Amino acid sequence: MNVLKWRRLAAERLRQAGSPDPAADAKLISWGDALRELSEAEEARLEELLARRLSGEPTQYVLGLAYFMGFEFFVDRRVLIPRQDTEVLVEKALKLLSALPGPRVLDLCAGSGAIGLSIAKLHPGACVTLTDISAGACAVIEENRARLGAGAEILCGDLFEPVRGRAFDLIACNPPYVETGALANLQPEVRREPALALDGGPDGLGFYRRIGAACREHLSPGGQLLLEIGSEQAEAVQEIFGGGEVYRDLCGRDRVIQIRGEV
Repeated sequence: MNVLKWRRLAAERLRQAGSPDPAADAKLISWGDALRELSEAEEARLEELLARRLSGEPTQYVLGLAYFMGFEFFVDRRVLIPRQDTEVLVEKALKLLSALPGPRVLDLCAGSGAIGLSIAKLHPGACVTLTDISAGACAVIEENRARLGAGAEILCGDLFEPVRGRAFDLIACNPPYVETGALANLQPEVRREPALALDGGPDGLGFYRRIGAACREHLSPGGQLLLEIGSEQAEAVQEIFGGGEVYRDLCGRDRVIQIRGEV
């Protein structure tokens, strides 16, 4: 059997299992020359991967990688899967940092490190620190730092705890912001991701309140805070921070809020 035929058969099985994009899943799992003949060992390996996807495991976990800002990031069930929507935050961060030769950047709730490590790679002069409360997530960040050859500091701890007494020119964060009661209604694939990275408390705003209470002392004069938000949270988050400029993602949904520090 060649790769193309395997993909067609796999896509049909994925469709029957309820995959939202079966053709894309089958192609990602069997990436490569579509006309190449598969050996028995290769076909067996593809079947193993397909079985994991058919069980509801996200494709990115099955493959152990996710694409973000043009980079390949290692991911597994210890971290949230980086999404294209979050690239809006990184692009805004790079614009804000463009005029600064050696900015100090903090990535809170860093997960896989996609935000902070992308900034480190695309603004080589930046001094980037990434923090996460999960030791497993910090291990994934270390793996990605090595893979990308990025210069960055990794600290394990809760929000600002590991950077007490330090200030930054830019703080970026994609915090958990799903309402606790809504977790059970997420897509099955999303429910496979760590609840620690999704659960924002009863109203989804718990982390924004915690960040709002402490961020000012960690922002340098004129520093900026960039936060990813849920598509219907802009007004509530602006109320917490006393304002903020909202930016939309490629689908036209509110996605990022910018908070300016004191000059």
